[in-house]
Amino acid sequence: MRMITGAILLLCAEQAFAHAYLIGFPYQDFASQVLVPGSLTVGLLGLAFLIWGLVMDQRK
Repeated sequence: MRMITGAILLLCAEQAFAHAYLIGFPYQDFASQVLVPGSLTVGLLGLAFLIWGLVMDQRK
């Protein structure tokens, strides 16, 4: 379950990063200020869950 959560969070981070650069002119600065740090945070959380799941599966 941890690995699935990590994979889903990584997909969410990728989508947030992609949308940060797809938003048009008037809101591009605000979107980049919100979505890029958000995607980095969610990406790191996703990696943590994925690594945690891999480590726990290795022990069994």
